[in-house]
Formats: sequence, structure tokens, C-alpha cells
Amino acid sequence: MKLTPILALVLLIFGLASCSKSAGRKPTFPVSGRVLLPDGKPAEHALVVLHPVGDAGEGVGKPHGKVGADGTFKLTTYDADDGAPAGEYRVTVELWLAGKGDEPPANRLNPKFSKPETSGLTATVGAGPTDLKLIELKR
Repeated sequence: MKLTPILALVLLIFGLASCSKSAGRKPTFPVSGRVLLPDGKPAEHALVVLHPVGDAGEGVGKPHGKVGADGTFKLTTYDADDGAPAGEYRVTVELWLAGKGDEPPANRLNPKFSKPETSGLTATVGAGPTDLKLIELKR
């Protein structure tokens, strides 16, 4: 089969486009965990974010996950529930609850949990499936 210059160019563009999606991506590993509020109830709707300690590399997003009704979450870095790259992380947790009346939704957790420098929460992701230790949000 002889390729015309236009066909060859089209194939090259599609080839580069498919490679660029994964170019520069660090391998990810499934990560799950559980978050409880100070009263012991699940932190439903909370957002858990992992902040790499040290150099994460260019183009690496922050693994994150939304907490479900049972308090569990799965992390996403590039694609839904793909996990996180192996490494050491500082962890933040933010919780948005509906405002009362005309109030806008607001984070009802202690603000220290929303900053990696003050949350006091850490995580280690290994080169395989990782179940993080229980995150109990104390006051």
C-alpha cells in the first residue's frame, strides 16, 4: 500500500495526538481511603487532595477524590479513579456544605485541613494498590 503525503500526514498527526495524552505521565496506582468528621460520621462530599512532597515533575496533577456517603474515596490524577503516582504526599481535606437560607455553600471544616502546610495529614502511595490510613478530622 502506497501512502500519499496527505494520508501520511494525517496518520502522523493522529499518532502524535494519541501519544501526547500519556506523554509525561507518571504511572499511577489505585488509591482509596476513608474520611470521618470529628463526630465520627462520614465526611460526605469532602474533597481529598494529595500534594506531592518535593519535585512532582512537570505536568503532574494533584491526585484528588470526592468522599462518598460511606466516607470512602478513590483518587484520580489523570483519568477517573486511576489513583496516584507513588510517592510521599501532604493531604488536604475540604468540605462544602450547603449554606443556610441565602448563604452560599461554605467549607465547614477547620481551615487548617485545607492547607498542606497546616493539615498535619500525610500519605505514602506505593507502587501498587494503596489503602490509605483512616483520616479522622479532629477539631
